[in-house]
Amino acid sequence: MLNQYLTNIYILKNNIYNLYFNVKGEGSSNLIKDFKNDIINISNFYLNLGSLIKKIGGNPIMNVDEIKNISTLKQISSQDYTTKEALNIFYNDLSMINKMNNQVGEYALKNFKFSSINLVLEFNKYLEKRVGELSSVNDIIHNLN
Repeated sequence: MLNQYLTNIYILKNNIYNLYFNVKGEGSSNLIKDFKNDIINISNFYLNLGSLIKKIGGNPIMNVDEIKNISTLKQISSQDYTTKEALNIFYNDLSMINKMNNQVGEYALKNFKFSSINLVLEFNKYLEKRVGELSSVNDIIHNLN
């Protein structure tokens, strides 16, 4: 379960980099700034989750082929994205990760020490905040169309 979560975070991290480099159009400069902060938060969690897996006796999956086979999050193509497309993709990815984070949190409560649970809870705060922010922005964009 933790390795599948790690592979999903890996894909999320790559997707956000892809959006960071390829978002174009109105509002893209602000979105790029937000994505830069997201990259930092997601990358830090990725490193900490991989370290946790190792600490509890597992081997974090790092092989790209294995990551593709295990991850349930879909990797996006390298192409230009409008701000609306980028927001929708990131919102959907984060929502999926948020659901999985809640499952991992329940698993951690039953099986691990508090420090492990704290890692998941801290990431959950970030996810809940960003999903809420992105949901509000998506609502505004959809109401304009």
